[in-house]
Amino acid sequence: PVIFLEPKGRYWIKGEVNTAERAVPLHASRVVRQGTDVTLVGHGAIVAMLLQAAELAATEGTSIEVVDVRSLSPVDFDPIVASVQKTGRCVVLHEATRTSGFGAELTALIQEHCFYHLEAPIERVTGYDTPYPHALEWAYFPGPARVGQAYRKVMGP
Repeated sequence: PVIFLEPKGRYWIKGEVNTAERAVPLHASRVVRQGTDVTLVGHGAIVAMLLQAAELAATEGTSIEVVDVRSLSPVDFDPIVASVQKTGRCVVLHEATRTSGFGAELTALIQEHCFYHLEAPIERVTGYDTPYPHALEWAYFPGPARVGQAYRKVMGP
């Protein structure tokens, strides 16, 4: 079975497509932005928001690496591990509720594989543990401000 997710927040986003670029295999996670201070991990439509947060972090002097998971099953875990081992800090994001979400699984796997490389506890930025509020969806979804709070927390005082 194949599930195709169609995030309506991406409907009106326009940009150039590099047709000369070689396609990345479907199940391959990829680093979409290089950085040295904190790794942000996410998938789907949230990756565009992670890139916005990384741009804001750069204005504060924080170098953010962004990893796009691309496939939830199977998860190509090697690029995530390599990134977290390099930066020593990690923030995992997803749009679903915090409890029982995919971010919890990613956080557990990162903790298992990168424990001795972590400089701070892994943070999660997620939707809230409430029914999805259609009228307030943009307040519900994690945004650059909430990501900023999380990466500042893992960076420490």
